[in-house]
Amino acid sequence: MRTFTGSRPAHFGRCLTTVTALASLALITACSGESGSAKSAEDKGVASVTEPSGKSSQAPAQAERPLIRPDTTEEEETRLGQLYQECQAQHGLAKYMIKNEDGTWKGYKGGNDELWEKAKKACASKEPETLPQRAAREDPEFQDKNEKWLKCMRSHGLKVSAAADNPGMIAFDDGLPPDSQMKWIKKCEADAFVAK
Repeated sequence: MRTFTGSRPAHFGRCLTTVTALASLALITACSGESGSAKSAEDKGVASVTEPSGKSSQAPAQAERPLIRPDTTEEEETRLGQLYQECQAQHGLAKYMIKNEDGTWKGYKGGNDELWEKAKKACASKEPETLPQRAAREDPEFQDKNEKWLKCMRSHGLKVSAAADNPGMIAFDDGLPPDSQMKWIKKCEADAFVAK
């Protein structure tokens, strides 16, 4: 075996770096499997969601709706609502909507429920939702948290119950409470739904 004891030629370092890079690239390529575009995800052993029939699902993932947390400012909540209503207006609903004096959207006034349903569907990913509404869809502990929320509000004098046909929403038994009690809605929501 011959050892190299003299000074190395200048190009030796560049050659060694090139050989190392090529060897690394070959190793990475070899470990990644086939890269042919004709192969499907199933052929490569890539996990994919399938329908009960065994076919791959082609439905796009549902976009996460904007979240109105208990600590969301009133301005941000208004901004999110306006983005949603502007989307509906852009989907043909503008002439069936009411505007506020400042030019912002107030909401749908009626007159074309079929178009309204289409606009709601088209803009669904922009519709803001509250933490309890999201929990109703995603949290297995929703019922316990919702009950805690209701009990907290009642303990502060609010006459409230769960909206039967709309999970995550509440109904006031005697109309809206006075402004002095409104703060308990978000404070109790945070106490019940926000992880500590």
